[in-house]
Amino acid sequence: MQTTFSTCCSELIGRWEKFVHPGGTTEIDVWSEFQNLTGDVISRTVFGSSYEEGRRIFQLQMEQAKLLIQASQNVYIPGSRYDAVGL
Repeated sequence: MQTTFSTCCSELIGRWEKFVHPGGTTEIDVWSEFQNLTGDVISRTVFGSSYEEGRRIFQLQMEQAKLLIQASQNVYIPGSRYDAVGL
């Protein structure tokens, strides 16, 4: 697993080096980069493929999680509006 993590980190640093302008500075959105790094490490460790290959699966999982949250906010339990104190 260490070699997998090391490979993923090396690829991340390589991508970042391509972003750097000849002047030597640039801004990078590290939040999305670290999300990709995490997905890449998990994909390679568990499935043996890179995050890029399984990107669609991760996108579908995020969409499913959002839909689950939306659905759970709209659940109505019959009788839940009535307070049991008045009984």
